[in-house]
Formats: sequence, structure tokens, C-alpha cells
Amino acid sequence: MKKNIWENVYYRLKDPVEIKLAILYVLYYADIPVSDVELKHCMLEGTSVDFMELCDMIGRMVEENHIKTVWRDDMEKYVLTPSGEDMINMFENKLLASVKNSLKNSVNQYYKNEQSRKSIRCDVVPVFENGFCVNLELKEGKHELLTLSLFAGDKQRALSMCRRFRENPYEFYETVCGLLTKEAE
Repeated sequence: MKKNIWENVYYRLKDPVEIKLAILYVLYYADIPVSDVELKHCMLEGTSVDFMELCDMIGRMVEENHIKTVWRDDMEKYVLTPSGEDMINMFENKLLASVKNSLKNSVNQYYKNEQSRKSIRCDVVPVFENGFCVNLELKEGKHELLTLSLFAGDKQRALSMCRRFRENPYEFYETVCGLLTKEAE
């Protein structure tokens, strides 16, 4: 049988260990909880891996306790477990540099697009009957600038507070910083 000369032109992740390391690397590099869709998107964008193998490998990694699911932003997301962190720290050098660079670019591009959408969060949360709280969050990239929870009273006032915060969150942030750093008169 004649060997296919084009087989090695594009590097394809076939080895289960390489696929596991690539998954761990995405979670390690992202450094935040990653949803199933985000993980698969970054892996498929950054590498050439079979989708069914990828899905199977993610399930195995949860079973093997290298990754676990947590509940964030109203959905399940994956994070590294201590054994997963140990594994990627020990074997990161086993991944090809081109694969790591491709995964980094994929994660960076995905979160660059997502960050603008997720940089401002404002939730109205009921605390008791006819009593509502407003949870405000302002991020710059992966870093939190402001996280604040305020009792608003009724629902209308809470919705009004959220609307005002969304109109100009940076003005709100500067005002709060100004109040907290104001010299004593």
C-alpha cells in the first residue's frame, strides 16, 4: 500500500493524550470558567480535531476529574481541577508550539469578541416579597473594575437603576471612586 504523502501537511490531533492536553491548555490559558460551546469553538478553531472525539474526550476528562463543571452566568462551565492543573503544568511542553499558539490565538479571538458583550452586567434580584436588589458588575477584559450589590426597594426603582447604570457605567464607576477617595473636608 502506498503511503499518502499529504498526511503530515496539516497537523491533526489524533492521539487521545494530545487532545486531553489541548483541552486542558485551553482552560488553563483562558483562566476563567469556559462553557461547553466556548471550549468546543476554541478547540475546533485552533486545531484540527474530530468533533466526535472532542466531545468524547471532554466527557472522559470530567469522569477522570481533570475538569469539572461549575455554575456561572446562568450556565454550566468547565474549570480545571487540581489534578488537571497538575497535569497541564507537568505536560504542557508535550504539546507542539504551533498547537499552543493556534489555541492561544483562538481563545484570544473568541474572548476579544465576547468581552465587549460581557463587560457590563446588571441583574435585578428579588430578596423578599416586593423587595429587590441590583447587582452591578463592570469588567475591563478579565479584570473586575466594579462589583456592587445595592438594595433598590421596589422593582421599578431597581429597573431604573439598571437602565441608568447601562447608559454610562464608566461615569458611575468614576463617581463611586471619587466618593471613596474624596479628601475629608
